[in-house]
Amino acid sequence: MLILHFVIFISIVSCKQPSTHQTSEIVARVNDHILLKKDIPDMVPAGSIQPDSEKIVKKYITSWVKDKLLVEKAKKNLSAQQILDVTQQLEETRSALMIYKYEQEMIRQRLDTIVSDNEIKSYYDKHQNNFILTKNIVKALYIKVPRTAPNIDNVRKWYRSDDNNNLNSLESYSYQFANKFDDFNENWVYFDLVLSKIPKIVTNQERFLRRNKFIEVSDSSYYYFVSLREYKLRFTVSPSEFVRSQIKSVIQNQRKIRFIKDLENNLYNDALNRSEFVIY
Repeated sequence: MLILHFVIFISIVSCKQPSTHQTSEIVARVNDHILLKKDIPDMVPAGSIQPDSEKIVKKYITSWVKDKLLVEKAKKNLSAQQILDVTQQLEETRSALMIYKYEQEMIRQRLDTIVSDNEIKSYYDKHQNNFILTKNIVKALYIKVPRTAPNIDNVRKWYRSDDNNNLNSLESYSYQFANKFDDFNENWVYFDLVLSKIPKIVTNQERFLRRNKFIEVSDSSYYYFVSLREYKLRFTVSPSEFVRSQIKSVIQNQRKIRFIKDLENNLYNDALNRSEFVIY
C-alpha cells in the first residue's frame, strides 16, 4: 500500500521521540497515542493513482487524529464518575463479547445441526397454526415464447398435458425456441411471483385460482403460458414443504438455546462442586 509522501506528527505534550519505534514508522502522534504505518488499514482500491491513494490515506489519518483529540478532551472534561461509568460499560461490553465468542465456538464444535425429516414433520404436525399462509401459493409451469416461434399450437397442447411424453416434448421445444421455461424446481412459490412474469392483472386471486388451471396471454412480442398444477389459498395452513427451511431454522435455534443454557448450568454446577466461588 502506498504510505504517502506526507507524515503527520501531532504532539500536545513534548516533542521527544518515542524510544520503542523508529521515527520512520510513525505516521501521527497525539500525546501518548501513536499511529504506525502498519496500523493503517489497506483502503486503497487496486489501480488507484498516487494522488487519489494519498488522499484516502490522509483522510484516515486525519480522522484518527480527530478521534484521539476528542478522547483527550473528554478525559479532561468528564467527571470522575462519568469516566468510571465508561470504564464499567467497556468492561461489561468486553465480557459480553467474550462470552458470545466462547458460546459460538462451543456451538460450532459440539452442536448437532442436522435436522431429520421426522423432526420436521413432528414439529409441523404440532404447530400447524403457526404456519398459516398470508399469500396464495402455487406449483406452476411457466413458458415464455416469441410470437415468431414455430408450432405454437403444439405448445398449447403440451403445456396443458400431464403426459410425460408431451412434457418432454415441451421441454425440448422450449430449449430451442422459448425465452423462458421454468417449473420453479417443482416447489411452491407465491402466485404473485408467477403473475409478475406475465402481462395479466388479476384482481381477485382466490377466485381466479379456483376457476382457472391454465393461463395463456400475449403481448406484441411474446406468448405466455402458465399451467397451475396446484394451489393453496391464503389463510389456510401452509404445505410442510413450503415451510420446511423455516421449521429447520426454528429447531436449530431451539437447540442452540438449550445448548447455551446447559453450558451455563454445567459450568456453574462444576464450579460449585469444586468450591470455586462463594455466594454470601
